[in-house]
Amino acid sequence: MRNRYGDEYHWEKLSDNEYKFVMSGIDYCRMGGKPEQSEIDTNDLGFFDPSGGPFVGVGDKIYWDEIKGADNNHSVLTVTHLRHNGENFIVVVE
Repeated sequence: MRNRYGDEYHWEKLSDNEYKFVMSGIDYCRMGGKPEQSEIDTNDLGFFDPSGGPFVGVGDKIYWDEIKGADNNHSVLTVTHLRHNGENFIVVVE
């Protein structure tokens, strides 16, 4: 997949419902907590938004054809949890 700036990204499968966001050329990336949090918890993010996109937030939909190795029985997956492990964004879907 390519974002609006032409940067390539993909989802690397870690387990049945967990994927690592992989993108070349991230120059800038925002991340934020959930509304009820008093400060940003990188183990429980509300969203992340690399320069050029895609914006990914808890509750957002990701289409299975965007995710390598996703179960083709699902046309849409819902983001249920986001975290940043210091190097990568990890997305949990259902």
